[in-house]
Amino acid sequence: MKIRVGEVNRKFVAFTIVAVFATVPTIGGGTAQAAPCSVVPLTPPYPTIQSAVNDVTCDPINVAPGAYAENVMIPRSLTLNGAQATNPVAGRTNPLAESTITGTVFPLPDITIQARDVTIDGFSLTNPLQSTGILIKTAGDNALITNNIIDVIGGVSFSGNTQAIYLENGPDNVRVVGNKISRVEGVPSSNGGVFIGDSTAANPSLNILIDGNTISDIHSVNRGAYAIHVNNGASTAPSATGYTTVTIRNNTITNLVGGGWTHAIGLEGDTPNVLVVGNSISNLVAPSDAVAVWFEDNPSFGTASVNENNFDVTIAAYGIAVQPALILAFPTSTVDGTCNWWGAADGPGPVGPGTGARVTTNVDFTPWLIARAPAGACVGGVSAPGKVTGGGQIPGDDPIFSPLGDLLSVPALIPNLADPTAQATFGFVAKCCPATGNLEYNDHQADVRIKAQSVEGPVIRSPGDSCRTTPGSKHATIGGTATVIRSTGTATEDFTVEVDDCGEPGTADTFGIKTETYSNGWPMPSTLTGGNIQIKN
Repeated sequence: MKIRVGEVNRKFVAFTIVAVFATVPTIGGGTAQAAPCSVVPLTPPYPTIQSAVNDVTCDPINVAPGAYAENVMIPRSLTLNGAQATNPVAGRTNPLAESTITGTVFPLPDITIQARDVTIDGFSLTNPLQSTGILIKTAGDNALITNNIIDVIGGVSFSGNTQAIYLENGPDNVRVVGNKISRVEGVPSSNGGVFIGDSTAANPSLNILIDGNTISDIHSVNRGAYAIHVNNGASTAPSATGYTTVTIRNNTITNLVGGGWTHAIGLEGDTPNVLVVGNSISNLVAPSDAVAVWFEDNPSFGTASVNENNFDVTIAAYGIAVQPALILAFPTSTVDGTCNWWGAADGPGPVGPGTGARVTTNVDFTPWLIARAPAGACVGGVSAPGKVTGGGQIPGDDPIFSPLGDLLSVPALIPNLADPTAQATFGFVAKCCPATGNLEYNDHQADVRIKAQSVEGPVIRSPGDSCRTTPGSKHATIGGTATVIRSTGTATEDFTVEVDDCGEPGTADTFGIKTETYSNGWPMPSTLTGGNIQIKN
């Protein structure tokens, strides 16, 4: 196991926006004016993507729909726009509307980035029986890879490691955002959607963002299947001083099959202060080692924040796991694994108390979400005696509900989601223990009425989020299921309510609510324009 004893201080480089008519160097040593160039298959003056890249006056390069059988090498800063540039991958089902690159030369990637400030936007890429879709070399700082569909890398008989996007030996400020990656497979390890290498690297990879990608159908015949694999500097070699600072958020990961192991997010090199937030992970298959978020050879695991993720992997797999040798080396370090959905309302097992996905020691998993993010409330495992009420009541009185759950007393008011000049109304009460309560919320302008079916919590803490300097202020979270009523129909949804009691008379109190299809006062709860919140424990 390698222990990082120091950090390499490197200055972060700001992203640069290249103007359409920027001055660029010419091959002869002078300058020329950059201008847009269009690539059309087999049509002069730029019949291939590479021909436009080779003309240093071309920037941006706009590539028409069509098939491009080539391996593109990018040695300079530029923007490379496919026919679907700026268009999200969702709903793109017409291959004829895509600019599709298929590599032809073994063992080259479809695209190799060898310079800083390169954007690849709106392509379809495939590289069967080859190892990589897009390779970002060490010099590729500030690369943006976005809105691309990468489908079929390698193959079931391919004898090399495979990955759709490969950050090699420490490029910085790379953003991988909004791509669709599927069918990456090989006989040895399939590093899957994004591979941040390499194990022997001396160069850290700083400020990496992997956000909003869909990664599916990753397969390793004999070894490991990954969606996101961080391995920079993981070797025990003294010269392997590389590490990675990275945020991994809002990705959807599913259908990973490993012949040896499956780690959806493998944090297998040092990742100080890593953020793993808002990801949804499901269907992980391996003989015995299936993990959603895995820490190995990672001495900074105690600085990790793994929150608001959905681990729909059953108790047969781990939601968060720390390698046993790492626990022995750092017995007091703990992953912040709070506020995750473990696939069951009673939380993780078997170290935890529930029937959801498994968890190892050295993971703080309490409280947990009692339903899937983003609507699930983070109240699992920590409800304690207390009472939270809100509405238009006078201090000390609870809102009054009918036997059918209709609010009868005067409600409280908050700004309306659809029209800030209008107002939504609410009243609620939540008590523990046992957990009981009721809630009604009505947003006439948005045509949404919410009536609680069940109430869990409350979870109470001090001080209030919006009034931290107010003596005695408190914050509470409640959750449960509710009937969400619209003129177009009725549905049962999970809900979360966050409130602040900032003291009497309630003019600074706040309220926020979210369900699976609606939110108001979220993520920043709204200040009441009438009414009161009271929190007692």
